Amino acid sequence: MAFSKVYTYVPNIIGYFRVIFAILAFKYSHDEYVKFFVFYAISALLDMADGHAARLLNQCSQFGALLDMITDRCSTIALMVVLSHFYKDYENHFIALITLDIVSHFARLCATLQSGSKSHKAVKENHIKIMKIYYGNKYFLAFMCFGNEGFFLFSYLYHFYASTTVFYILWGFFFPICAAKQIINAIQFFQAVDDIVSLDDQQKLKK
Repeated sequence: MAFSKVYTYVPNIIGYFRVIFAILAFKYSHDEYVKFFVFYAISALLDMADGHAARLLNQCSQFGALLDMITDRCSTIALMVVLSHFYKDYENHFIALITLDIVSHFARLCATLQSGSKSHKAVKENHIKIMKIYYGNKYFLAFMCFGNEGFFLFSYLYHFYASTTVFYILWGFFFPICAAKQIINAIQFFQAVDDIVSLDDQQKLKK
């Protein structure tokens, strides 16, 4: 099997570094919080860089999209697992958030693939407006993802460094964005289910 140049696309190389920094972060997650915070933050920031590189260099690929999605989901979910150990009283809340994250993105991926779309970010005319804005405006998408990751990352930081500044950044700035992101995740799930059911209805009409 020939080696594909896709593996060496610049945005995909950035993606590999994202994975490396994420692994390094979780190596220190329970005992060296500064290293974790720095490595995880670098991995998250590289998430924005790979997309820009892909568009700038015309190196968009299905492999890159897959690598990006897997890294996003695994990193966020792993962080929530760590937080569930730190904040035992809120363990069920983190379980619910993890479940919502998985089912909403899996349903979204299934719906877009079954409809023939090449990207899970594709939207249709009949989609709810917030989904059009979320996936149609890359800056809004980046801001929401930044706020979501920020809330979990600063929750981690607050466990080790419970300062007033961290508290207000966590709850005053990041929490509203994270809460809005969870609402969008729920809407995404129901929108994806509706899309899949619509495809079922269309197939029945063809028979």
